[in-house]
Amino acid sequence: MRSWFFLMGAVLAAWAVTPSQAQKIQAQTVDPAEIARLENYLNSVRTLRSGFVQTSTNGGVAEGTLYLQRPGNMRIDYRPPTPLQIFADGTWLTYVDQELKEVNRLPLSATPAGFLLQDKISLSGDVTVKRLTRRRGTINLHLAQTDESDLGRLIVTLTEAPVSLRGWTVIDGQGIETTVTLIGPDINKQIARRTFVFDAPDWARDPQE
Repeated sequence: MRSWFFLMGAVLAAWAVTPSQAQKIQAQTVDPAEIARLENYLNSVRTLRSGFVQTSTNGGVAEGTLYLQRPGNMRIDYRPPTPLQIFADGTWLTYVDQELKEVNRLPLSATPAGFLLQDKISLSGDVTVKRLTRRRGTINLHLAQTDESDLGRLIVTLTEAPVSLRGWTVIDGQGIETTVTLIGPDINKQIARRTFVFDAPDWARDPQE
C-alpha cells in the first residue's frame, strides 16, 4: 500500500509552530461550556463539499476534493499526479490506488475518519479534549482517544467568528503531522447520493462476475 500519509491525513488545520511564534498562541483551560458549543457546531455539519490542500511534515503535498455526508459517507478525489481515491460507506473505508492497481479496505471505526463521520460527535467519553488554543481568529481543538492517547492526536481547526470548520491535523504515534486545509467549503448543501457509491474499476473486479 502507498504511504499512510495520504490515508491518514485526508480521512480525517493547525499550523506548524516555530519557537518565535509560540508566545502568540493562547492555550486555555478547557471550559465545558465552550466545548459544548463547539460540539454542537460539529454536530450541525451534516454535509461538506470542499477543495483541500494536504501537507505533511515529512514533505508530502497533495490537493483534491472532499465530500462528506454524516453519518458514515465520504469520498475523496485526489488531483493528478496523485492517483488515489478514498470512499467510506458507514462500515468500510475503501482506498483505491489506480497506479498500483490496489483496492484496500479497513473498518471505518479503526480510522481517524470514523470520528468525523459519526452520527453524533462527542467530545467526551471515548475522546478527550487535551487542550484548546486560539490563534489569529481560529480555534484548535486538540483531541486524543481517552484510552490510547499515545497512539496519536487529532487537531480540529475552526474559525472563531462565526464558528466554521476549516480543517484538521492528524499527528501519528511517530509525531508526523498531516494537515488538511479546506478550500472554499460548502456546508450543509445537498450532495447526490451517487457521489458516495464505489464502483470497482475493471482491473479490480472478479473475472467471474
